[in-house]
Amino acid sequence: MAQRRMFSKKVTDTDIFLDMPLSAQALYFHLNMHADDDGFIGNINTIKRMVGASNDDEKLLIAKQLLIPFEQSGVVVIRDWRIHNYIRKDTYNQTMYTQELDRLGIDDNGKYHVDDPSTVRPRIVDTGKVRVGKDRLVKSKGRLEVGKAEEATTTATAHEDLGQAIDETGFALILQPIQIENLYAYVEDDGLEIGVVIKALEEASDNGKRNYNYVRAILEDKVKNGITTVAKWNASKQDYKEKRQSNQVPTNDDNAEWAREMEAHWRGEV
Repeated sequence: MAQRRMFSKKVTDTDIFLDMPLSAQALYFHLNMHADDDGFIGNINTIKRMVGASNDDEKLLIAKQLLIPFEQSGVVVIRDWRIHNYIRKDTYNQTMYTQELDRLGIDDNGKYHVDDPSTVRPRIVDTGKVRVGKDRLVKSKGRLEVGKAEEATTTATAHEDLGQAIDETGFALILQPIQIENLYAYVEDDGLEIGVVIKALEEASDNGKRNYNYVRAILEDKVKNGITTVAKWNASKQDYKEKRQSNQVPTNDDNAEWAREMEAHWRGEV
């Protein structure tokens, strides 16, 4: 679990927040500090005792819609968690409160809201950010605007392609919205072609390993080895096959384990 937590003034500088007693404000900050990577807290009573907060402070946070309670389990979640925090995908650990997470949706402002469970695939939340590389920047204002429009169109298409692949590979009922966003972050943050992410989903599905951590392991390996496009992925596989056929790959007993690891590598199992 990530150890650093952030706070957004979009929440803490509002009248709704500042009009609360200092004890309720302090409880809110401590809850954020002790929440897991999805914003859930399963020991709110312990934290209240630790900071000297009262039940009224907790009720006030719920009444102000700063906390969402789950009465059956006693778990609470920070409603504005995703506004406060961006957890890097390589340090993110999914909450253990998966049943509660399944009941949440995410609105266009990044706020949690209670939603009924659905068999529809999780919605990919588009942050609306347009990432324009340095090579796309041009002096002409007109050309720049065209570049931004093209980038936005490409982003929307990539989201649609990823959503379709999630459906076709059987991941629709497995991946949570934040996990889908983390997969897309490999495109925005690490420069992977969207086809590489889709291919990782296909490999995981073909191997019967439909889980987020398996797909992430494949993508981390591609980032590490600079395999940013499907063409590079295919070329790398072909190069390995040619080496095997030309006996350039060790096949004696001493290197049998190495050979198995390499085969597992290209299947996306390591």
